[in-house]
Amino acid sequence: MKTLRCILLALVAVGGSLCARAAQPTAEIRATTDKILALLSDPALKPEARKSERRRLIRKELDQRIDWATVARSSLGRHWAERTGAERTEFVGLFSRLLEDTYIDRFETYYGDLDRMDYQGEKIIDDYASVRVQITTKDQVVHPIEYRLQKSGQEWRIYDVLIEGVSLVKNYRDQFNEILSKSSYEKLVADLRAKVPEGSP
Repeated sequence: MKTLRCILLALVAVGGSLCARAAQPTAEIRATTDKILALLSDPALKPEARKSERRRLIRKELDQRIDWATVARSSLGRHWAERTGAERTEFVGLFSRLLEDTYIDRFETYYGDLDRMDYQGEKIIDDYASVRVQITTKDQVVHPIEYRLQKSGQEWRIYDVLIEGVSLVKNYRDQFNEILSKSSYEKLVADLRAKVPEGSP
Protein backbone atom coordinates (compact mmCIF):
# COMPACT_ATOMS: atom_id res chain seq x y z
CA MET A 1 0.00 0.00 0.00
CA LYS A 2 2.85 2.39 0.79
CA THR A 3 4.45 1.76 -2.61
CA LEU A 4 1.15 2.23 -4.44
CA ARG A 5 0.55 5.50 -2.60
CA CYS A 6 4.02 6.70 -3.59
CA ILE A 7 3.37 5.86 -7.23
CA LEU A 8 0.10 7.75 -7.17
CA LEU A 9 1.69 10.81 -5.61
CA ALA A 10 4.46 10.60 -8.17
CA LEU A 11 2.05 10.55 -11.08
CA VAL A 12 0.03 13.39 -9.59
CA ALA A 13 3.29 15.24 -9.08
CA VAL A 14 4.28 15.19 -12.71
CA GLY A 15 5.11 18.92 -12.25
CA GLY A 16 4.81 22.28 -10.46
CA SER A 17 4.97 25.80 -11.91
CA LEU A 18 6.45 26.25 -15.36
CA CYS A 19 9.78 28.01 -14.91
CA ALA A 20 12.33 25.97 -16.86
CA ARG A 21 13.16 26.43 -20.53
CA ALA A 22 10.52 25.39 -23.02
CA ALA A 23 10.87 21.92 -24.56
CA GLN A 24 13.00 20.66 -21.66
CA PRO A 25 11.78 17.52 -19.85
CA THR A 26 11.44 19.14 -16.42
CA ALA A 27 9.42 22.01 -17.88
CA GLU A 28 7.04 19.67 -19.66
CA ILE A 29 6.55 17.46 -16.61
CA ARG A 30 5.83 20.54 -14.52
CA ALA A 31 3.35 21.89 -17.05
CA THR A 32 1.39 18.64 -17.09
CA THR A 33 1.19 18.52 -13.31
CA ASP A 34 0.03 22.11 -13.08
CA LYS A 35 -2.89 21.21 -15.30
CA ILE A 36 -3.75 18.01 -13.37
CA LEU A 37 -3.60 19.70 -9.97
CA ALA A 38 -5.68 22.59 -11.27
CA LEU A 39 -8.35 20.17 -12.45
CA LEU A 40 -8.35 18.34 -9.12
CA SER A 41 -8.69 21.57 -7.14
CA ASP A 42 -11.19 23.33 -9.43
CA PRO A 43 -14.36 23.89 -7.34
CA ALA A 44 -16.47 23.87 -10.49
CA LEU A 45 -15.37 20.29 -11.25
CA LYS A 46 -15.78 18.90 -7.74
CA PRO A 47 -19.55 18.10 -7.84
CA GLU A 48 -20.39 14.44 -8.50
CA ALA A 49 -22.36 15.53 -11.56
CA ARG A 50 -19.12 16.71 -13.18
CA LYS A 51 -16.97 13.74 -12.16
CA SER A 52 -16.94 12.25 -15.67
CA GLU A 53 -15.88 15.56 -17.18
CA ARG A 54 -13.09 15.99 -14.61
CA ARG A 55 -11.79 12.50 -15.29
CA ARG A 56 -11.93 13.01 -19.03
CA LEU A 57 -9.84 16.17 -18.73
CA ILE A 58 -7.29 14.47 -16.44
CA ARG A 59 -7.09 11.51 -18.81
CA LYS A 60 -6.39 13.91 -21.69
CA GLU A 61 -3.40 15.36 -19.82
CA LEU A 62 -2.05 11.90 -19.00
CA ASP A 63 -2.42 10.81 -22.62
CA GLN A 64 -0.36 13.77 -23.79
CA ARG A 65 2.52 13.15 -21.37
CA ILE A 66 2.72 9.35 -21.00
CA ASP A 67 3.77 7.08 -23.86
CA TRP A 68 1.24 4.36 -23.13
CA ALA A 69 2.34 2.17 -26.05
CA THR A 70 5.92 2.00 -24.76
CA VAL A 71 4.78 1.47 -21.18
CA ALA A 72 2.50 -1.38 -22.27
CA ARG A 73 5.12 -3.01 -24.51
CA SER A 74 7.81 -2.84 -21.84
CA SER A 75 5.43 -4.11 -19.17
CA LEU A 76 4.52 -7.15 -21.25
CA GLY A 77 8.24 -7.74 -21.84
CA ARG A 78 9.30 -10.81 -23.83
CA HIS A 79 5.67 -11.82 -24.34
CA TRP A 80 5.15 -8.78 -26.61
CA ALA A 81 7.04 -10.43 -29.49
CA GLU A 82 4.59 -13.34 -29.47
CA ARG A 83 1.54 -11.15 -30.01
CA THR A 84 -0.11 -10.26 -33.33
CA GLY A 85 -0.63 -6.65 -34.39
CA ALA A 86 -4.27 -6.79 -33.35
CA GLU A 87 -3.38 -8.29 -29.97
CA ARG A 88 -0.79 -5.59 -29.35
CA THR A 89 -3.26 -2.84 -30.18
CA GLU A 90 -5.85 -4.34 -27.86
CA PHE A 91 -3.34 -4.80 -25.04
CA VAL A 92 -2.13 -1.20 -25.23
CA GLY A 93 -5.71 0.03 -25.12
CA LEU A 94 -6.75 -2.16 -22.22
CA PHE A 95 -3.60 -1.61 -20.17
CA SER A 96 -3.58 2.17 -20.62
CA ARG A 97 -7.27 2.42 -19.74
CA LEU A 98 -6.78 0.27 -16.66
CA LEU A 99 -3.83 2.37 -15.45
CA GLU A 100 -5.59 5.63 -16.18
CA ASP A 101 -8.77 4.68 -14.33
CA THR A 102 -6.86 3.13 -11.43
CA TYR A 103 -4.64 6.15 -10.93
CA ILE A 104 -7.37 8.72 -11.45
CA ASP A 105 -9.31 6.97 -8.69
CA ARG A 106 -6.29 7.34 -6.41
CA PHE A 107 -5.50 10.89 -7.57
CA GLU A 108 -8.85 11.99 -6.27
CA THR A 109 -8.17 10.29 -2.94
CA TYR A 110 -4.52 11.08 -2.29
CA TYR A 111 -3.60 14.30 -4.07
CA GLY A 112 -4.40 16.25 -0.91
CA ASP A 113 -1.48 14.48 0.83
CA LEU A 114 1.02 16.31 -1.36
CA ASP A 115 2.95 19.06 0.46
CA ARG A 116 5.73 20.03 -1.92
CA MET A 117 7.95 18.91 -4.77
CA ASP A 118 11.64 19.70 -5.05
CA TYR A 119 13.16 19.32 -8.51
CA GLN A 120 16.69 18.06 -8.18
CA GLY A 121 17.89 18.09 -11.74
CA GLU A 122 17.56 16.45 -15.11
CA LYS A 123 19.90 14.48 -17.34
CA ILE A 124 19.57 14.39 -21.12
CA ILE A 125 21.40 11.91 -23.34
CA ASP A 126 20.40 12.24 -27.00
CA ASP A 127 16.64 11.57 -27.10
CA TYR A 128 16.40 10.16 -23.59
CA ALA A 129 16.14 11.99 -20.29
CA SER A 130 15.59 11.53 -16.59
CA VAL A 131 14.12 14.04 -14.16
CA ARG A 132 14.70 13.62 -10.43
CA VAL A 133 12.08 14.90 -8.02
CA GLN A 134 11.77 14.70 -4.26
CA ILE A 135 8.16 14.57 -3.09
CA THR A 136 7.24 15.46 0.48
CA THR A 137 3.83 14.58 1.92
CA LYS A 138 2.00 16.65 4.50
CA ASP A 139 3.20 14.28 7.22
CA GLN A 140 6.76 15.08 6.05
CA VAL A 141 7.51 11.69 4.52
CA VAL A 142 9.97 12.10 1.64
CA HIS A 143 9.88 10.01 -1.54
CA PRO A 144 12.57 10.21 -4.26
CA ILE A 145 11.10 9.93 -7.75
CA GLU A 146 12.78 9.59 -11.12
CA TYR A 147 10.91 10.06 -14.38
CA ARG A 148 12.31 8.38 -17.48
CA LEU A 149 11.39 10.13 -20.72
CA GLN A 150 12.00 9.84 -24.45
CA LYS A 151 11.72 12.66 -26.94
CA SER A 152 8.88 12.29 -29.41
CA GLY A 153 8.91 15.05 -32.01
CA GLN A 154 9.17 18.24 -29.99
CA GLU A 155 7.82 16.72 -26.77
CA TRP A 156 9.18 14.57 -23.96
CA ARG A 157 7.00 11.61 -23.00
CA ILE A 158 7.22 9.41 -19.92
CA TYR A 159 7.95 5.73 -20.48
CA ASP A 160 8.74 4.73 -16.89
CA VAL A 161 8.67 6.07 -13.34
CA LEU A 162 11.04 4.93 -10.59
CA ILE A 163 9.63 5.23 -7.07
CA GLU A 164 12.36 4.99 -4.46
CA GLY A 165 14.41 3.13 -7.05
CA VAL A 166 11.63 0.71 -8.06
CA SER A 167 10.49 0.76 -11.69
CA LEU A 168 6.75 0.99 -12.34
CA VAL A 169 7.21 -0.88 -15.62
CA LYS A 170 9.29 -3.64 -14.02
CA ASN A 171 6.69 -4.03 -11.29
CA TYR A 172 3.97 -4.74 -13.88
CA ARG A 173 6.29 -6.91 -15.99
CA ASP A 174 6.99 -9.11 -12.97
CA GLN A 175 3.26 -9.42 -12.31
CA PHE A 176 2.48 -10.29 -15.93
CA ASN A 177 5.32 -12.82 -16.09
CA GLU A 178 3.96 -14.54 -12.99
CA ILE A 179 0.43 -14.65 -14.40
CA LEU A 180 1.57 -15.94 -17.79
CA SER A 181 3.76 -18.61 -16.22
CA LYS A 182 0.64 -20.11 -14.64
CA SER A 183 -2.01 -19.27 -17.22
CA SER A 184 -2.50 -18.07 -20.80
CA TYR A 185 -2.31 -14.73 -22.56
CA GLU A 186 -6.02 -15.02 -23.34
CA LYS A 187 -6.75 -15.30 -19.61
CA LEU A 188 -4.59 -12.23 -18.89
CA VAL A 189 -6.47 -10.18 -21.47
CA ALA A 190 -9.83 -11.43 -20.17
CA ASP A 191 -8.82 -10.29 -16.68
CA LEU A 192 -7.81 -6.87 -18.04
CA ARG A 193 -11.13 -6.53 -19.87
CA ALA A 194 -12.99 -7.35 -16.67
CA LYS A 195 -11.06 -4.72 -14.72
CA VAL A 196 -11.55 -1.86 -17.17
CA PRO A 197 -14.60 0.10 -16.01
CA GLU A 198 -17.61 -0.08 -18.29
CA GLY A 199 -17.83 2.99 -20.47
CA SER A 200 -14.14 3.80 -20.10
CA PRO A 201 -12.94 5.35 -23.39
